Amino acid sequence: MEISTLKYLFLLFYLFFMYFVGSIIFTKGFLLKRDVISINSSCRVDFATYWDGKSHGAEGCWLHRRFDRVVIIVIDALRFDFVAPIKDAREKPYINKMKTVHDLLQHKPQNARLYKFTADPPTTTLQRLKGLTTGSLPTFVDAGSNFASAEITEDNFIDQLVKMGKKITFLGDDTWTSLFPGRFHREYSYPSFNVKDLHTVDNGILANIYQEIRLKDWDVTIGHFLGVDHCGHRYGPNHLAMSDKLKQMDDMIRNVTQRLDKNTILFVLGDHGMTQSGDHGGDSDEELDAAMFVYSPSQITASKYEPGRYKTVSQIDLVPTISLLLGTPIPFSNLGTVVTDLMNHCSWSKDSHIKEVYHSVEALRVNAVQISRYITEYMKTSSDLPKHKLLLLNERLRNAEMQLQTLVTNMFTNNNAGNAHEKLHYLENEYKEYMQEVRKFCKEVWAKFDMTSMVLGILILAVTLLVNIYLLHVSSSLSEDRDNGTMVIVLILSFVFVIFSIFQSFYLDDGAVSIMAFILGLFDFIALGIIILIARNSTQKSEKKSSENSVSFLQSIGKNLNASVDNSLTAIITLITSLSFFSNSFVVFEDDVTLFLTQTCVWFFFLKVILKLWKETKFTKDHSKTKSKSVRTDMKKFSSQSVILVLMLTFACSVCVRLSANFRTKREEQMTEEEAAGETGETNLDTNKNMTYFLSVACLLVSIYLPRKWLAESGNLNSASFSTLCARYLMPVAAIATVLFWAMQHLPNKVLDSLPVWQQVLLPQTVYIIVIISFIAFVISPMLVYTLPKQNNQMSIPSTQNGKDIFQKVFKYVKSNWESNSAITNDTQSDVPKVFGLGTVYAAAIVYNGMAFILLLSLLLGEGLSPSFLTAICGIFCFFELFTICVKLCRESDLLPNGLLTMSLMIANYFYGFGHQATIPAIRFEAAFIGFSGDWENKIIPAFLIHSNMFAAEIFFTFLVPLLILLPCTKGAIVEYFSFWRDSRENHWQGDFVMHENQKVFRHLQMKIFFSLYLYQGFKLSASILAAAIHKRHLMVWKIFAPRFVYQAMSTFTVFAVAIIVTMVLARVNSSLTKWMAKIKQNS
Repeated sequence: MEISTLKYLFLLFYLFFMYFVGSIIFTKGFLLKRDVISINSSCRVDFATYWDGKSHGAEGCWLHRRFDRVVIIVIDALRFDFVAPIKDAREKPYINKMKTVHDLLQHKPQNARLYKFTADPPTTTLQRLKGLTTGSLPTFVDAGSNFASAEITEDNFIDQLVKMGKKITFLGDDTWTSLFPGRFHREYSYPSFNVKDLHTVDNGILANIYQEIRLKDWDVTIGHFLGVDHCGHRYGPNHLAMSDKLKQMDDMIRNVTQRLDKNTILFVLGDHGMTQSGDHGGDSDEELDAAMFVYSPSQITASKYEPGRYKTVSQIDLVPTISLLLGTPIPFSNLGTVVTDLMNHCSWSKDSHIKEVYHSVEALRVNAVQISRYITEYMKTSSDLPKHKLLLLNERLRNAEMQLQTLVTNMFTNNNAGNAHEKLHYLENEYKEYMQEVRKFCKEVWAKFDMTSMVLGILILAVTLLVNIYLLHVSSSLSEDRDNGTMVIVLILSFVFVIFSIFQSFYLDDGAVSIMAFILGLFDFIALGIIILIARNSTQKSEKKSSENSVSFLQSIGKNLNASVDNSLTAIITLITSLSFFSNSFVVFEDDVTLFLTQTCVWFFFLKVILKLWKETKFTKDHSKTKSKSVRTDMKKFSSQSVILVLMLTFACSVCVRLSANFRTKREEQMTEEEAAGETGETNLDTNKNMTYFLSVACLLVSIYLPRKWLAESGNLNSASFSTLCARYLMPVAAIATVLFWAMQHLPNKVLDSLPVWQQVLLPQTVYIIVIISFIAFVISPMLVYTLPKQNNQMSIPSTQNGKDIFQKVFKYVKSNWESNSAITNDTQSDVPKVFGLGTVYAAAIVYNGMAFILLLSLLLGEGLSPSFLTAICGIFCFFELFTICVKLCRESDLLPNGLLTMSLMIANYFYGFGHQATIPAIRFEAAFIGFSGDWENKIIPAFLIHSNMFAAEIFFTFLVPLLILLPCTKGAIVEYFSFWRDSRENHWQGDFVMHENQKVFRHLQMKIFFSLYLYQGFKLSASILAAAIHKRHLMVWKIFAPRFVYQAMSTFTVFAVAIIVTMVLARVNSSLTKWMAKIKQNS
């Protein structure tokens, strides 16, 4: 590579680095985890009596033990309506399949209970397991570690059991073994990442759990089934596979309950629910409402059973409940409240309602004191919680304690029960309300925002934006390799500030250092602003001087006016897209806003062309009075044809963009009540699988045919180079493999799952291999050109057998070569080589690699989105044609910023058009298993596949951005109709090869489009971060603003990475072309 290209790449990397550092430092402050108190509860405490088992019941720490053993069955994604009996309901695959639960509730109401088990968001498995074992509330940032489980060090009931010498057997999801390594007496763990596998984990548990229950060497048995969750991810709840899986779980519950003894209690629970699409991770009711079923052969409750009425308990309430039932201390950080239904019965309280209530009150008391101790310790390390409100609550707790002590004294010492029943119920409510209020405060202000890191991150982004603006202003001088002393100052100032900020945020947590970082940042911001103003003034002076030498004063005013109008539109739309991040309504309906703005930009180019044609027509009429009538008629006819062609292009582009809206998925806030309940039926594309398949196949084949046809028409598929052979033969093979893979997915589930693994992954892996080979081929031979060999004047006669028909063959050979030989003889330029595809040598490289991306992304997105991908290809083709026409007609205007803005809006529009939303449940994890069997040890490949699926629009459209500067140099499919309106025709058409002849201009244009793209994405990233910071206490911050910021950050860095890659692609072509030209000159 040339030194200037390396310098340009360095600047792109440097901007990437600065934007990334600013985002990471802000994230460190914004998504900070809560403080973890490293204190564990102990068995003997001053607020509770150690029960030695002599008075009544078994021994226990804070209360006497009710049960010796417990079986905990976690059925992942067990939604409440999967379990609850529902009468007169619409027939759905998941309704009324848990017959065993229904029978036990009906026939043994004192031995069984069903609860609505409400989770706290985010509803991802890892965070729910933390809540189910520690009793603490998860924070939003924990969702990011859902696939990188770390050992739980916070106090939890698993560690409490181990500390007391209890033996735990575990079966199922291996997430538990990573959260609690070395805690289990025996374990049968299975990989959990493969969501396409419905049976391996469940069958592994079923093969061992019954035998384990029969053994007597355990105290706690935990089984975590994954089939229901995986079935939801793969098919959704409204599928017959869900019915089969729930029936399997029902059989398991029946078999387990039959093997329990009277000293064992069973908990069957879901860690979260699922949406109608089978996803989870958000905070909709379907995702939060799981089920918890409790059963024991002995009586577990004294409360009356009311059929059809189910109490709602929080998932973290499981922790204190199990702890007290087993006679272990409640974990220190617990915020859950005991389920009083399970605490009001024991042998001592039998047949005495007052004793039953007292037993519940005593459980609530030790629970409330435990929470009070935790909050007191937490306030020593954090000032987030409202102290004055907590002081009032603590006073309320002390009053309750005094009243309970007085009541107990009267009841057991003075034998004066009096109105004890009413007082006990009053104290029961007091303890419950205290714990509910504390939990409410913790939910509101749980995350400790590090304002220093947040402000510092925003300041880094502000400095980065100024550096970006500066580089955009001086891109012309950079392309000409002119020394610019201010650039060195800008880079040094910004680099010192960023490095200092990194050390301050991650290594030097000191207040004085933070102040120095802020002062340095403000100094950089002011200095960069002054430097930009100086650079802008010098640029304007040079442009003014240039315009005075080349055009008249009035022409320069007109040019400036056009530029101001174009720039104003770009600035207004950029401002609208940035400000929309600050409104939750605009974020929710961003797909509609983006669609409108994209079509607005497309029609802007139409108006631009029409105005130019109108001006040209008016000018022609004024100067065509001396021309013949036929000439004026031809002009009028051509003008109307041009308008119709431009209108058709614009309309076609708008229709393609609009059609993409049919492939969106709706987020929860956009759904109607019927859609949220899954009662609207399936979409038209889903009602006929055959029609969907054949439509998708046709769209994929057309998507590959169109760019391949363009390459062929441009002469870029005539050679026998490695890359050309890939485009001609291997890529169509990859398309066929994709089509066959989609067909395989329509096989019955049992047939598909019964196939050997290699057969299931062969076709998609074939596509991956071909795509990789295609990229390697491009690196080896990046020029898709073909040089005609020089004609040899010596006549060669084909050999024949026995001289048969020799005269006829000689005559045909002479006839076929006569014309070409005569032309070569008479041509004075016969030494100049004839080359196919040289006029599109740069654009062909983009289109070639774009074909490879189409194959890869189409495979990952799936057959249902193949039509949407075709609308993206057709829409961008129509836009490029429209943009080329506009550039050739409006030579006085700089339309690159407008074209770049339109492509950026297309990126945002097709993010939604490819079936995505900026929510956690919208992550399409199934992409990780396309071509792979699952069970990854290394998460890099599945993370890449999921990321490529989520940000397919960013990858595809960003890679095509250089065509904005390349295609106007080539002969477009429709541009030639407008050659009449050119001011002057090129006598020698060179295509985009002209960029090689004008390297400085080429570098300047590249810098301009990519620095502008960085700036636009940087503004959106900064706006999303500011919105998240401003709304950090907003009710919807974790549901709307925080996910939108995370998605925007990932989108921005994807665009940056692809921009660097495509720059390297162009540099590779340029380097190869330079060597090829040198070789041609040497041989000539």
